[in-house]
Amino acid sequence: MGEPLDLIFSGSFMNKPNIRLIDGPSGRIETASLLCDLLQPMPQQALLILHPHPLHGGTMGNKVVTTIARVARDNGLPAVTFNFRGVGQSEGVWDQGQGELVDAFHIVSLMVRRGVSSLCLAGFSFGGSIAGRLIQKIQNEDERVEVIDLIQVAPAVENFPIDPAALGNVPRTVIYNEDDEVVSPEAIGAYIKAVDAKLIYSEKGGHYFHGELTRLKDAISSHYLERRIV
Repeated sequence: MGEPLDLIFSGSFMNKPNIRLIDGPSGRIETASLLCDLLQPMPQQALLILHPHPLHGGTMGNKVVTTIARVARDNGLPAVTFNFRGVGQSEGVWDQGQGELVDAFHIVSLMVRRGVSSLCLAGFSFGGSIAGRLIQKIQNEDERVEVIDLIQVAPAVENFPIDPAALGNVPRTVIYNEDDEVVSPEAIGAYIKAVDAKLIYSEKGGHYFHGELTRLKDAISSHYLERRIV
């Protein structure tokens, strides 16, 4: 579980997210944007962040999600996140990952219509798997956007596997901890080899990076700086 983003990013105008309810495939979708606004023209480059499993307390206020959002904000990278169907104020019900993928693609399409042409993706756990699957859907639907970066934090590759071919030539980075108690480290390791991903790894932190969020923040910030995304 996590706090509402308007509480996490309270303070100055720059820190405050734009919370919007937009029409989606199964009703309204609750969204939050930092350094941009889904109802206004958007910059050419932006980040979409996807949250963990809706049935296990995953929301866009999850601490790993908000850590990624802080990295983006602090480095000047506009970022968007949203609640999957049935979470928070988003309407609809859990759809085994299929409808959730449709929700994510709907948000991407809106971002593109608003002006985004270079898209970064990041996701945690279930959201990490959906982020990987989203690349192929973007390509199949011929959406006019280039996916330039994928970060998957402890992706749920056991219950929501990803076809390695689906990632195309998108640069990908996987971040996980050896003591992950939710997703098998062996499964994540096999996935990393299968997709030839860059690895950011630690022996401790568990699935939820308890006590290790600062390390996660620094790792993602360094990644974006190395790739000259920010």
